[in-house]
Amino acid sequence: MTTKAYLWGWFAYLVGTVGVLFVWWWLTRSLAVWAKVPLRIVLTALLITPWSVSPEHDEWAPAWVVSLFDGLAQEDISLWRAGGPLVAMLLVALVVAVLEVWRQRRKQARLNLDAGPDSAHPE
Repeated sequence: MTTKAYLWGWFAYLVGTVGVLFVWWWLTRSLAVWAKVPLRIVLTALLITPWSVSPEHDEWAPAWVVSLFDGLAQEDISLWRAGGPLVAMLLVALVVAVLEVWRQRRKQARLNLDAGPDSAHPE
């Protein structure tokens, strides 16, 4: 595979990923913040985490594809070669999502405190 074909492949994958994430964003719009933020962040991490295709090659591919290929098609390599780092990245994404939900709740609580009870009925 030439470098140009490799880069075009990544470009096509990233354009498709943006499309999937746009649809996912639209599908989760009506969910509560505590549900939609983690769902959006975890799917993004799943789709964009790269991993080496094989120890002998310099090319990279999405980690979920490498893990799936290793688990189904390779005899001597388990799916955890890319699956382990992918799970770690998903856990990091989940922690980031929980922190973001917490930050949004604190911000909303602060806005509610600043507004006070008199702001609902201006005179």
